[in-house]
Amino acid sequence: MSQTSGSSYSQNIHQLFDPSSDQLVSLVADRTVAAIIHAWREGREAQIVLTGGRTGLSIAKSVDVALFRATSQSDGESFKDSRLRIWFSDERFVLNDSPDRSDTSLISGFEKSLPRIHFERVAGPESTTVEEAARDYALALETRVGAESRFDAVILSMGEDGHIASLFPGHTEQLNSTESAISVDNSPKPPAVRVSIGVARLAKASAIYIFALGEGKREPLAALLAGTSAASEGPISMLRKNSPATQIFIATDLKL
Repeated sequence: MSQTSGSSYSQNIHQLFDPSSDQLVSLVADRTVAAIIHAWREGREAQIVLTGGRTGLSIAKSVDVALFRATSQSDGESFKDSRLRIWFSDERFVLNDSPDRSDTSLISGFEKSLPRIHFERVAGPESTTVEEAARDYALALETRVGAESRFDAVILSMGEDGHIASLFPGHTEQLNSTESAISVDNSPKPPAVRVSIGVARLAKASAIYIFALGEGKREPLAALLAGTSAASEGPISMLRKNSPATQIFIATDLKL
């Protein structure tokens, strides 16, 4: 495992490199659990954001095991009443029982730590519109995390086009939104209609971990680290611009 700093353009973007994606998942899970424990020791509820997909599920399972291990090894009653609130970076606007939802898979990854976890799900079309679902998620974020408070950790995954959550390159209005959560009706990846935490809200975090795994991520990652004009207006660069003091870690199996 090696860590290198980003270019002068992205001085607070750091690379976490390991040829093994499993090792990267384990590292990020351990760091996330350390942040959760830190929040508990401060006497507050921990707040983290998880991405979907295969990487998200691997992270969920790894965090679950690491958290169970950490609390089992603690001195008895220390974390008895401690709680973790998990937010989802984005969600497909489909029925709550649809297998296409991201949160269903992620929730299934938590088996050992469930009693202390609350999952914040995005409402589905059986009860609301996508615009209302985004407004409700934004209100929940502002109420339960706090408008100015930071997530303890945000875990995302970069797509082959450089997107994170449901925030896509070239979608200028969405990338510049200051809303805590936004509705998306033009996702290049189906289904087109989604709800996403906004880039400005994601940026309010103690640490942000972005996975860039596999050869398909080489080009957008290289562009990001080189600070090309296109990448400088992309979702990850917008994270940096919205919170320049937040450290962003790119977890990658690519040697650049």
